[in-house]
Amino acid sequence: MLTGVDPGKDLSSVGRCGRLVAMGALVVALGLGTAIGNDRWWPIGPMVMFAFGVDPNSQVHSLGVEADTVAGKRVVVPLGAGGIGLERAEIEGQQTAIEAEPKRLQAVAVAASRSLPDDPRYRTVYLVDTVQQLKDGAADGAPVRKVLATWQVVDPDHPRDLS
Repeated sequence: MLTGVDPGKDLSSVGRCGRLVAMGALVVALGLGTAIGNDRWWPIGPMVMFAFGVDPNSQVHSLGVEADTVAGKRVVVPLGAGGIGLERAEIEGQQTAIEAEPKRLQAVAVAASRSLPDDPRYRTVYLVDTVQQLKDGAADGAPVRKVLATWQVVDPDHPRDLS
């Protein structure tokens, strides 16, 4: 039990009114977010990435980023807070723009050099779509990787923004 709290004591009319206004605003925001919002409205908008089902006999696409390092090794670029700081959703949201202008992948090399200073720099960066065929809802065969865009990093040892 909380000390110093009298459960029998009523809120003042100002307190009740404030809570009602806050609750009403939240309900309106959630309603608008659901009706006309998109993922950018989070946390009041719908999370459309979870709002659909996948045909159990279709394909599942997973977008990612890979790179060739200056040390000659192909690596999967670690996205997210523990990696280069760019989230996979950010890459997915930029897919069309990256395919149209692969130079946008320079930002991945720049972010990696800042976030992972002890790792080898990236010489070439790839936007990769991994496609898994489904049959009756289960993986059918090995996933297939398709390179959607390729960028040769400008000055791999000291990558910089191109903007």
